[in-house]
Amino acid sequence: MKRKNLEILRENGFNVPKFDVVEWNNKDNKIDTSKYKGKYAIRSSSYLEDGELNSFAGQFDTYLNVSPRNINKKVQDCFNSINNKSVLDYLKKKKIKVNDLKMDVIIQEMINAKYSGVIFTSNPQGLLNETVIVVGKGLGNNIVEDKILTTTYYYNRTDKVYYYEGLIDYLAKDIVEKLVVLSEQIKEVLGEYLDIEFAIKNNEIYILQARPITTIDTNNLVILDNSNIVESYPGVSLPLTISFVHFVYSNVFKKEAYRLTKNKKLVEANNNSFNNMVASSSGRLYYKISSWYTLIKFLPFSKIIIPIWQDMLGVKNKTYDETSIKIPITTKIKIYYNTFKELKNVTKNMDKLNNKFIEINDYFYAHFNNNLSNKEIIKLYNLIKDELLSCWDITLVNDLYSFIFTGLLKKRLNKKKYNEEKINDYISGITNIESLKPIKSLIELAYRKDELTKAEYKLLYDNYIFKYGDRNLEELKLESETFRTNHKLLDKKISEYRKDKKKLEVIYNDLNKEKEIVIKEDFITRFITKRAMQGIKNREISRLNRSRIYGMVRSMFLGISKNLVKEKRLRKKEDVFYLTIEEIFNNKKYNLKELVSTRKKDYKMYYALPSYSRLIFTNKEFDKRHKKINKVVKEEEKDILEGIPTSNGKIKGEALVIEDVNETYDVKDKILITKMTDPGWVFLLISAKGVIAEKGSILSHTAIISREIKIPSIVGVEDATTIIHTGDYIEMDAHTGKIKILKRGKK
Repeated sequence: MKRKNLEILRENGFNVPKFDVVEWNNKDNKIDTSKYKGKYAIRSSSYLEDGELNSFAGQFDTYLNVSPRNINKKVQDCFNSINNKSVLDYLKKKKIKVNDLKMDVIIQEMINAKYSGVIFTSNPQGLLNETVIVVGKGLGNNIVEDKILTTTYYYNRTDKVYYYEGLIDYLAKDIVEKLVVLSEQIKEVLGEYLDIEFAIKNNEIYILQARPITTIDTNNLVILDNSNIVESYPGVSLPLTISFVHFVYSNVFKKEAYRLTKNKKLVEANNNSFNNMVASSSGRLYYKISSWYTLIKFLPFSKIIIPIWQDMLGVKNKTYDETSIKIPITTKIKIYYNTFKELKNVTKNMDKLNNKFIEINDYFYAHFNNNLSNKEIIKLYNLIKDELLSCWDITLVNDLYSFIFTGLLKKRLNKKKYNEEKINDYISGITNIESLKPIKSLIELAYRKDELTKAEYKLLYDNYIFKYGDRNLEELKLESETFRTNHKLLDKKISEYRKDKKKLEVIYNDLNKEKEIVIKEDFITRFITKRAMQGIKNREISRLNRSRIYGMVRSMFLGISKNLVKEKRLRKKEDVFYLTIEEIFNNKKYNLKELVSTRKKDYKMYYALPSYSRLIFTNKEFDKRHKKINKVVKEEEKDILEGIPTSNGKIKGEALVIEDVNETYDVKDKILITKMTDPGWVFLLISAKGVIAEKGSILSHTAIISREIKIPSIVGVEDATTIIHTGDYIEMDAHTGKIKILKRGKK
């Protein structure tokens, strides 16, 4: 295997040190070593070595730095290593006859390397889109035998970002990238999953050998993708949030599947997909994207719907398993009928849901208080949960309704030759934006404070907390503080807005202006517009109500935690967020303090990891385990970027990269650069000059809110937060989606 692969690599022009082969049939013949100069490596190349069934890893002898006069002896020693006890034991275990074990011996020019190492084209643990490079100083045998310090580089090929674990950063960024590119080129000639040995001398990379990784099983791939979900759960989420999100998605989507199929047997047959709509890895939430495609394939015209869904959610990698789900024709007819019926009645059903939610919300705040026992809180939790789960899945039908009609509207306006600017203005004009009501009320509170009496102000203030107290940055993370849990956050926000009263007045007036329609509407356009408008409106209402649901859940778990602190089961109230729902509800089974302590150590490492947009696992997702991480941020030296324009305008200004929304930023008149936004970002955007996001689509909150408050926005800008730096002076043209870095700031 080694011999064959080296010959293929040499034939394809890779930088392989010169080598000769002594074949098994010639093993007893002496080699004329007069032509050999310098030092050599003597290695085995067994016919049965490095295969899918047998490995023999490290069992045959290898000799390095062999001088020409010792070549014949070491070649014979290498042949004789076939009789090593470890080899004979392995043959016995594998039931292989000794006579079947034949090998060649490779005599390869020795590279006196400064650094040596191994590239795994996929992480052997089972993370396929991660290349792993292990490197140390000197020769490769020292790495294999653990004689020297090594550093491991983990490179995500989807996002082209890496981090390393180790005391010394041996490899410059350009060398890491060269090794990754080289490994991709080798994959083209030798296959997908490889273990490649390399050496580096005078910045030149030599390939010493390459063999397949035999431990990777690709029969059951698990693909995690953070498209869209990253808007609601950016960065790291704590265990309570992850367990709650997993529970909600599993149950709501299963209920949705039953709504459309009315076939319990069919739904149960796909139970694995519905129970795995979301997943987490190293504290970050993802869609388990294959499960989503499974659900969409139940729908009529799924091949038409999937591209619309991908576009609206901003899914970049659009490849998927196009195999249809086998459904009996009678069942398929029923699904078609039920789907069209649900779409036809979605507006009426959403009105029912919105009214029911008001009842549930009022019931909760009438019955919840801080003096309830944990038993009483859990009873209230189960009641609220059951009531909402019985009907919340209609919001998914409404999402589909919104996506279809917004997609059709864009298609129609494009066909009528309207440019992107007018289309965005028009969609902004039709949006009766529920998500903007919290900011309108907050701006009114700040603007009118001086004209109100203390009693009037307090009434408006308390009413704001009751209505919108759960809306804030990262509001769907249960661990996030909101205006309801910390009133000081609201006071601070009002003070910020009141610092510039002239700008506050302009914003107040702009938010209360009537919008103009910028497109001539014919009958068909009006028909589609009306439905898109209703779908978007109900989508935003359900999102605002969703933040209120999370507010109820947050309050209940903090109430439970307060009681657990009293019982000395937890050290402090906030520790509850490091536990799962099951651990909290069945807390007698667990040492909660110990669990929290362990999780905090794990999460310290998770926070140091880069965020990835896509992870491809074999069989099952897993969390990373490292002692220490040194994050390397990708910085590409280019000055022009491009994305999807979603709110028009052309401006210049200073860039502000926002990586942690919990930090305090002066956003006034800055162009905000971020990976994504959530509904709570409206409180930051209102003071900003513009916004550029790596994620998003025309229906993302970045797009909708920026259109409403009339600041330019561009979404889908790949690597914006690493290419643009805080302090850079940039120009963003949200008519075309082009971004120019005009002047670099000080690093």
